[in-house]
Amino acid sequence: MERLVVTRGAISPERRRRLLQLIFLFVNLSLVEAHLPGPLWLAIGGIFWMALVGISVAGSSLVCGTMCWIGTIQDIFEPLARPRFRLDARLGRAVTFTLLVLWMPIGWLIRPELATHDRTPLDAAFAWQHHFFQFGLAALVAASVAFLGKRGICRYLCPFNDVVATVRRLVRARRTQPASTASTASASCAGCAGCAGKTTDASAHLERLISR
Repeated sequence: MERLVVTRGAISPERRRRLLQLIFLFVNLSLVEAHLPGPLWLAIGGIFWMALVGISVAGSSLVCGTMCWIGTIQDIFEPLARPRFRLDARLGRAVTFTLLVLWMPIGWLIRPELATHDRTPLDAAFAWQHHFFQFGLAALVAASVAFLGKRGICRYLCPFNDVVATVRRLVRARRTQPASTASTASASCAGCAGCAGKTTDASAHLERLISR
């Protein structure tokens, strides 16, 4: 007869994910300052975000499911989730994407001297007064679940999944013939709960993320 062996002290995959989420949350709130980046940090940040998009295009849910600190805060305050409002997701994500693209060049136009500095947003000195923006944003994200529901910011405002889906379509178009509508919808998922409440296909990871 087969015996079920239980390893004492083993960490479940869900607890491991929660631990990693808290680590990334701590890093973003304590080590990263919010200020206008110069060309050096713009180059480093561009490479970093292209890497994240590449990871998600390859099919990993690591970025949205574990690394994103905004998603982590929404998961922590999930017991307070109440979908009281519904927003136009396409418009909301488009507005967010536009702001993310334009805020740096507009800032450089207003403060041209900042376009040449080599300071990075990393703050090894843990100067908490430099992190008020992150703390304020974290408070808004926490409060959002009481109005937009579970992962409401991911669903209505985050453009990351749209970028991943666009890159996926470009890659697939170069390698193969255009896929069917159903397979394209399934392949466009980055695991951020953006399709929650819609009638599109979702990955098994996304279903688990929403149903917890």
